[in-house]
Amino acid sequence: MRRALVHAPERRQGRRQTAQVPCTVNWAGLYEFATIRNMSIYGAQLEGFAFPPAGTPVTIVVDQLEFCASVIWAEGEKCGVLLEHCVDPESFIREHSIRPVGRKAPEVGTIIRMQPLCVT
Repeated sequence: MRRALVHAPERRQGRRQTAQVPCTVNWAGLYEFATIRNMSIYGAQLEGFAFPPAGTPVTIVVDQLEFCASVIWAEGEKCGVLLEHCVDPESFIREHSIRPVGRKAPEVGTIIRMQPLCVT
């Protein structure tokens, strides 16, 4: 007899965007080099070697940008984080990815105007 798999309902509010963005994750005086593998408006999946347990506040550093977040799950070499403030994942990935994902990158010297996604 086969067992039916029951999946938890999707809670994510925004679509995930595939990414390959190198970052550093800092917490409690420790750090981990990681890669952002996908991102949505309020969260991201990171891949690295060792992450803190769920509930740990972290700072994610990409280039000169810092994002405050909390680890919401950690399993093996991956973890999920909830970002403190919303981020437009498509614009962020286009600007910081190792290679463009799904869209052609702008030509060198092209000025891109980024619109704020959230207003508080």
